[in-house]
Amino acid sequence: MIFFTVKPTLIHTDMYVNSIGPVNAINMEYTIDIFFAQTWYDRRLKFNSTIKVLRLNSNMVGKIWIPDTFFRNSKKADAHWITTPNRMLRIWNDGRVLYTLRLTIDAECQLQLHNFPMDEHSCPLEFSSYGYPREEIVYQWKRSSVEVGDTRSWRLYQFSFVGLRNTTEVVKTTSGKMCLKIILSDPSRVKILVCMIQKTFYYLPKK
Repeated sequence: MIFFTVKPTLIHTDMYVNSIGPVNAINMEYTIDIFFAQTWYDRRLKFNSTIKVLRLNSNMVGKIWIPDTFFRNSKKADAHWITTPNRMLRIWNDGRVLYTLRLTIDAECQLQLHNFPMDEHSCPLEFSSYGYPREEIVYQWKRSSVEVGDTRSWRLYQFSFVGLRNTTEVVKTTSGKMCLKIILSDPSRVKILVCMIQKTFYYLPKK
């Protein structure tokens, strides 16, 4: 008997953070605006041509296979459509595919306010494959750090931004083991930690 082994599809992920905020301590959530990029190889899309890369519009996204990535701790996620869909598709002649889109996500963050107003908080943004186990899809960070935009315009109000950290981990679910990013886990999840500290305000009583 002959057994055929198939390697899992490797998804290289990258992220650029446009903004973070506001943070809602009552609803235990925060808003993050990102450009999210995924790169993988699909040998079915190889082509012979003097053209090395095809720059395709967003209408072609539904014509090829793309990862079923979703954000595990999102309460709401919106893609940007003005003035056209904010997504990009590139296919190289060796079968490499780049898919980038802009998203605004309201993500759950269990803020610990025991030491208010001197708390430090780490808010995760977790993503993984919705249906593929890690035997079929594996996520990997393209670089060791997540890029951020100009933080001066961020609406953090009572919080101060400290930094971002991306990690990888594996988690078990009812559908199998998956991988996650900015923490990476198994169903192939990933997560990023948004680190913030509570600002201290001093209130002077009226005389």
